[in-house]
Amino acid sequence: MRDKQIRADMILRQLSKRHVGRLKTPNDIFLTNVKNGRSWDNGNLLIMDALAIRKSWKKPCFTGYEVKVDRGDFLRDQKWPGYLQYCHEFYFACPMGLIRPEELPNEVGLIYYNPEKDCISTKRKALYRPVEISWELLMYLVMTRINGDSQHPFFSSRREYFEALVKDKAERKKLGIYVAREVGGYIKELQDEKRKIESELNWARPKIENYNAISKVLLKHGISLYRDSNEIAEVLDKALTGSLNPAIVKKIEELTDLANRLQQMVSTANKPGGTE
Repeated sequence: MRDKQIRADMILRQLSKRHVGRLKTPNDIFLTNVKNGRSWDNGNLLIMDALAIRKSWKKPCFTGYEVKVDRGDFLRDQKWPGYLQYCHEFYFACPMGLIRPEELPNEVGLIYYNPEKDCISTKRKALYRPVEISWELLMYLVMTRINGDSQHPFFSSRREYFEALVKDKAERKKLGIYVAREVGGYIKELQDEKRKIESELNWARPKIENYNAISKVLLKHGISLYRDSNEIAEVLDKALTGSLNPAIVKKIEELTDLANRLQQMVSTANKPGGTE
């Protein structure tokens, strides 16, 4: 839905797919809410929204991510340049157009999130910088993250997780109401069409019975109604002239016209896309 609120966890989930689950290369390590060292006694504590670590001895790569879903938050953020010393590549990830490439240094990459397709695309690739990863960051990873990520990896706290859960449930309910309304309208249209067809059939049923009865009599005398209408009229005119009341002839002509109309209705119903 177009008015769906974009949350940071939506973007983080797509970033994780960028590094995990690939077929041709081993999975990277993908962690969220990564600190640059211990929490206590740390006057320079930084927390990256996500960090991906490539499993490579030849060319290891630590890729840092900062997720922004609010323009004001991006403009106020003064701490993100400090992340650059802790990763070889650094990206901002945000909804499409929230941050422009020219607003970032050339070495910083930019990833756009498309809420309509729930996917990400690289707007600008980050430059690889051969920085030496700090001992404090490596110790933090070993001491606190070696056993995997937290229970709610795409959220910075349990409160944020439950808030997103409530919002998602409300959006699903709203979507369900919308779908139910649309389906209900479609069902009503089908019911109206069904009643219309039933009414037309009720009107035509006795006339069809009359047509079948007269058709049998005419067929007995060698006159078939399954011909071109002009041909039928000519045959009837020759067969009945001078031997039947004109009113009867007129009635037969009316039935012949009705037969043609019914045949057209049947043909239309049997065409692809016609009413069944």
